[in-house]
Amino acid sequence: MRRIAAWAAGLALVAAAQAPAVAAAGSAAAPLRLAATKPSPKPSTKPSSKPSSKVTAPPAPSAPVPVATEPSPSQQCPDSNQVSSKVGSVPWAQRALDWSSVWPLTEGKGITVAVVDSGVDASPQLAGKVTAIDLTNTGFQDCSGEGHGTAIAGIIAASVQAQGNPFEGVAPEAKILSVKVFTEESQNNLSATLAQGIRDAALLGAQVINVSMTTRSSAVLRSAVDFALSRNVVIVASGGNDDQQTGVGPFYPASYPGVLSVGAEDPDGSLASFSDQRSHVAVTAPGENITSTAPGGYSVNSLSGTSFATAFVSGVAALVRSRYPSLSGPEVVSRIKQTADGGTGPGTGDGLVNPLQAVTAILAPAAGQSPLPTPRPQPVSVDRAPLPDVAAQRTGLGVAAVTLGLAALVAIGAVVIRQGRRRRWRAGSGPARADDRIRGLGGPEAR
Repeated sequence: MRRIAAWAAGLALVAAAQAPAVAAAGSAAAPLRLAATKPSPKPSTKPSSKPSSKVTAPPAPSAPVPVATEPSPSQQCPDSNQVSSKVGSVPWAQRALDWSSVWPLTEGKGITVAVVDSGVDASPQLAGKVTAIDLTNTGFQDCSGEGHGTAIAGIIAASVQAQGNPFEGVAPEAKILSVKVFTEESQNNLSATLAQGIRDAALLGAQVINVSMTTRSSAVLRSAVDFALSRNVVIVASGGNDDQQTGVGPFYPASYPGVLSVGAEDPDGSLASFSDQRSHVAVTAPGENITSTAPGGYSVNSLSGTSFATAFVSGVAALVRSRYPSLSGPEVVSRIKQTADGGTGPGTGDGLVNPLQAVTAILAPAAGQSPLPTPRPQPVSVDRAPLPDVAAQRTGLGVAAVTLGLAALVAIGAVVIRQGRRRRWRAGSGPARADDRIRGLGGPEAR
């Protein structure tokens, strides 16, 4: 009994000791359940006494937000070319390349081509398809004298007009991202601005970047080109023009590895006299007496340079990327080079670009390259054997059975006759007499 009493007294002491702790826990839990209905307390601004062990990642590179723009042609912009209100005949470059033959398969839908240039001005055939960023702080209009960027954009993606205007872009369903990096007044530090434009175009999702500009190599430009190529972008760049102002090549970014560089051809198919032969050239395109859009109208047969040849190839790259969205950038470049018409000498690379072949040719996959999708097997008709004639089969089986039966009877008859001859059977003879049997077995005559 004493042990039981001591045990009970111990339990009472433990319960008394725990009662305040339970009460304190209950009073602290109630406000936590209600905290969701109250605003969260402001974070403390006091510096933490303990250093943070987390490593802060560097901020991701950012680019300006492009805006949809259709600037009105600025009347104060100088223009050295006579601007026409319409195009009267089919430009020779359209007849030579015949890119409209590809349109039943693709018109470049879903592809954005960045025009890193002098801006893109207003044009009816570019309406609704241009977004722009400006790295020069001079506005979105194209005041480069001849409307350089506007002409490039028109060659790439001008919509088809049916009102007696035969001019049309290579990929009329493609979109244009205008990246303005150049003005007549701001030519200093062009390499750095051009590099920033290439980088921004890649960040903004352009699948093709047209660079119809040339400069000397620099670390910042090479870095921007490598960055864009790493993002699966096709960079198409002009091989450059030889003249007193720029000198001779090699020019950049055309001569960097991985860039699809372009030389210019005359209407007779020869390499244009100004097209540089020291830069690395992959393919050629029309670059003399070119027609395209201009601020306020059209430049008709008045544009010359590898700049405009580059625009034709950028349009073809848009067609290929739209038709084969699974191809990588290097595979697109390889396809355009493999399907060109063949080089004719220094500065021509693999020759004149061929839009139809670039889109439709069946090429053997290179090492490590995914083959093009195999066509699905199509159903074919197979001639079936005629159904068997059951009646004829039965008749044949009956004849065979009768024939076999007759053959068996003949065989049996032959055996019987042979055995009868051995036993001296005679036709018509009766049974042998008793004396004959005795005589044959050693009867009286045998004695």
